[in-house]
Amino acid sequence: MSLPTVLVVDDEANIRNSVRMCLEGAEYGVREACNGSEALERVYQAPPDVMLLDLAMPVMDGMTVLAELSNLWSRFPTRVIVVTAHGSVKTAITAVRLGASDFLEKPFSPDELRASVASVLRDKPLITRDADEDYAQVLEHVRQALRARRFREAERELMKAGTITADDAAFLNLAGILHESHGRIDSARKFYERAIARAQYEPARENLQRLIEVRTAGNTKRCVAFGGGECQDPVSNLFDE
Repeated sequence: MSLPTVLVVDDEANIRNSVRMCLEGAEYGVREACNGSEALERVYQAPPDVMLLDLAMPVMDGMTVLAELSNLWSRFPTRVIVVTAHGSVKTAITAVRLGASDFLEKPFSPDELRASVASVLRDKPLITRDADEDYAQVLEHVRQALRARRFREAERELMKAGTITADDAAFLNLAGILHESHGRIDSARKFYERAIARAQYEPARENLQRLIEVRTAGNTKRCVAFGGGECQDPVSNLFDE
């Protein structure tokens, strides 16, 4: 049986070589393209199972490649993992809306790369999922993943929710919690503030106050407020090692 194929699209040869070394062998067959235009040629020649697509490239950037591929999914059902050196919720949401199945932020570890490739091969591509899936249910999946410290799963589910709306207070609050869990405190604060400005969202207000207390006093007795009416978990359960 032939190995699943991964097309690595990046203008940096050292990145392509590193990914090849990580994936090649008994698990995957690896092909390469140095820009978006070459990547589309490779897809037409022989569609890969997965494309690892850098967003910042000359000739044709990753978002343009995604836009081109979105018209070809029925003919070339390639799953796409986008890669960016400056990942953000907004960028990831745009990529998912165009059909990306997952995203990685540079620098990523070999384990993160292998886990992402394995995951998108196992799961149904986001582009084929029911667009009317209940938004509240998706947010609850995010909450469950955060409570269990499954942060990559939470991130992927949050991006899925963002394809429905990225301007909802509950979404913004969960984005803040996710950023906080990764130590991105300034980004977390901005998400909490946006949620408060959007709808005076009480869980976000609680999280922002907790964040202020931690930064000024070094500790807090406040809990992480996930929203959704559930019991709030102790801060130590989510952020402490």
